[in-house]
Amino acid sequence: MAEKTPLWQKLAQRHSVGAKYLTDPVPSEKDYSEAISAAIAAPNHLRDNQCRMALINDREKLADFFEAGAIQSGATQEEALKARSKAVKAPALLAMIVKIEENNSRVPVYEQWMTAGAFLMQFMDVLENKGFGLKVVSGSSTEYPDVVKALCRKDEKVACWIMIGTSTQVPEGAKRANPADFFSAY
Repeated sequence: MAEKTPLWQKLAQRHSVGAKYLTDPVPSEKDYSEAISAAIAAPNHLRDNQCRMALINDREKLADFFEAGAIQSGATQEEALKARSKAVKAPALLAMIVKIEENNSRVPVYEQWMTAGAFLMQFMDVLENKGFGLKVVSGSSTEYPDVVKALCRKDEKVACWIMIGTSTQVPEGAKRANPADFFSAY
């Protein structure tokens, strides 16, 4: 029987995989469902579940939104085409959408963002454990008016994009900081 790698070691070895190193296959609907099941189990004060994922199937329409948004933001035509290409680079693309309540008296904004981060990490951990490569990106495209109008409900925002596929790259050992520098006891 093959020895299983402990979960903590797998998590300590995780790394981002850029779009140029991602190919098909992409996660199935079942894979996404399992990842969401883990994500909604992340620590979440009051169980508000203010996060959700949107799989982008119409990538050309999203590319149109990216190009238009870049132009509206003052980009040159070359910069707008570069923005456009970001919508179609990876084999699969998801938007992580959040609803952060600025005036929530019980759950401060920073805690809502920590919850969103935990949701994202557990979602990614499941897909990485299934053998997929992922990379999280953000930037001005999360705020382009057509993107927000198409993907967000009332009071929501796109927090980030998740590029997904199967990695074509054998990961090199990522240079990591010394764990002792991140823990202390008082």
